[in-house]
Amino acid sequence: MSSGVAVEMQGGRWKRYPAYRDSGVEWLGEVPEGWEVRKLKHIASVKPSNVDKKTVNGEHPVRLCNYVDVYYNDYITSDLDLMKATASVVEIEKFILREGDILITKDSESWDDIAVPAYVSSDLNDVLCGYHLTQIRPNTSLSNGEYLFRSFYARDINDQFRVAATGVTRYGLGKYWIDNSLFLVPSKDEQRAIAVFLDRETGNIDTLTTKVRESISKLREYRTALISAAVTGKIDVREEAA
Repeated sequence: MSSGVAVEMQGGRWKRYPAYRDSGVEWLGEVPEGWEVRKLKHIASVKPSNVDKKTVNGEHPVRLCNYVDVYYNDYITSDLDLMKATASVVEIEKFILREGDILITKDSESWDDIAVPAYVSSDLNDVLCGYHLTQIRPNTSLSNGEYLFRSFYARDINDQFRVAATGVTRYGLGKYWIDNSLFLVPSKDEQRAIAVFLDRETGNIDTLTTKVRESISKLREYRTALISAAVTGKIDVREEAA
């Protein structure tokens, strides 16, 4: 990277930092001055869940956040339709969801579709992290939860988990590899700024994506209606075919 060179994206709104340094990690290359490279275990706690989906007499009723809840949602909120189950006091104390937690998928049918993240946006006092997931709780003195959540989506970061996933017909990600994965740690203020920026920009993209999908759906309906009308004699196309 060349210091002080603007990145021309979306009308030149995105610019590089004025100075960079060698990260010391080959696949990361250069990083902005002042940013640290740290192992995840040094900026957050990592807890693979063993909470199963069973209902057991004598245990406490809870709701479980499971694999599909994380895989299909960026945010885990109280209004999601979560599975009902029971859990022990120890499990509740260990795996209750708190604002700022990140949940990632630790198992997958494909090695290149693993460590998919979701962010817990508020305390969920009756919801536990379920099996096949790992609960990551940032050290708030070092790491912003939303920034860390977004980092799991970064291709360079996520590639670490793809390489580490092991299996044949089903792949798993061990705690060691999650603990020792490398993340970039800017200042807390920069982390917050990045999280706010990405929330705004990805929100705009999501809105456009929804509009495009709605347009595609309407065009498919029109296509089906057009075919139906033509083949059932509802419209006369003889002149068009002539």
